[in-house]
Amino acid sequence: MADPPPFTLAGARRGAMAVGPLAPAVALYGTVFGVLAASKGLGAVDAMLFSAIVNAGGAQFASLAVWAEPPPLLALALTTLAMNARYLLMGATLHPWMGALPHSRSLPALFVMGDGNWALALREHEMGRIDAAFLLGSGLVLWIVWIAATGLGHAAGALVDDPRRFGLDLMLAAFFAAIAATFVRSRRDLLPFLAGAAAAIVIDRVASGPTPGPWAVLGGAVLGSLVGLALDGRSR
Repeated sequence: MADPPPFTLAGARRGAMAVGPLAPAVALYGTVFGVLAASKGLGAVDAMLFSAIVNAGGAQFASLAVWAEPPPLLALALTTLAMNARYLLMGATLHPWMGALPHSRSLPALFVMGDGNWALALREHEMGRIDAAFLLGSGLVLWIVWIAATGLGHAAGALVDDPRRFGLDLMLAAFFAAIAATFVRSRRDLLPFLAGAAAAIVIDRVASGPTPGPWAVLGGAVLGSLVGLALDGRSR
């Protein structure tokens, strides 16, 4: 069995410093989430606990889109699964680096892993700096910023009677459009995204109702993935 990588306070401090440029964007999205959570009737403590426990912006925004009273638990669970499935692959990429760590260290680091600090951690590892506490330190900073911004947004939500007037309901689309743009490197890469978007739109129109549910998200994700898999197989 491979020796575990170093896991030091210095590595955590380095991670905390590295995510400084990401913190303003996380704060912005967290504030908007807090505003939208307030508009759905969630209390400040509920919204902040939501951010602390789920700690996944895309899944949280999408969950609010299907939120109702009483909460549709199956729809919320499936929505979260669809949005967060990518973390299975992201975590797998870190296994060669962090797989030998004891769970008492690896699991807290993985809990605060997000898209931004995951990418920074991979770059850190590729540059030969293998202190695995980098992921924990960077994630903790963004986690705290996310929770605090949710609370701030919730407080501001009392001043915003209709978030749609300010386009805040489009933040989920903007968030994933920004992520998707980083994966598009050629014209061929556009096809899975276009197929997934078309499927999501059709399903949303067909299955729309008082509680939209996660079906458009799930259908788009499945079809887009299948198209990408087929293109990858043909290229090989």
